Amino acid sequence: MSQRAFLQAFDAAAFGTFAAAGIADAAEYLAPDAAPGAPAVPCTVLVDRNVEDFGDDIAPVSAFRTRITFQVSELAAEEGGVVSLLDAAGLVTESFTLAQRTRHDEGISAWWVQHG
Repeated sequence: MSQRAFLQAFDAAAFGTFAAAGIADAAEYLAPDAAPGAPAVPCTVLVDRNVEDFGDDIAPVSAFRTRITFQVSELAAEEGGVVSLLDAAGLVTESFTLAQRTRHDEGISAWWVQHG
């Protein structure tokens, strides 16, 4: 098994366990260049709210931001894409626009997001 295949299988198992425990969220993703009326891609995401960022210099700064993590095996997220969190009935509860990728490996892709 390649490293890529291993990481994707591991992340899929982890996300499934997180979803079963109520830690991961059902969502749908719409690419920034999607045609009007195009269907969104269903996905499972991890949402980290109030993430603190500290600098290493004399004047460290803390900022509370939201980060969303996707499984690479489910989709290829892009800057400007929109992810919408879904409730148990499949209705949108909250939407975010992907602003800046913070991490990407063979299994996951994490993004700073903006509400709306």
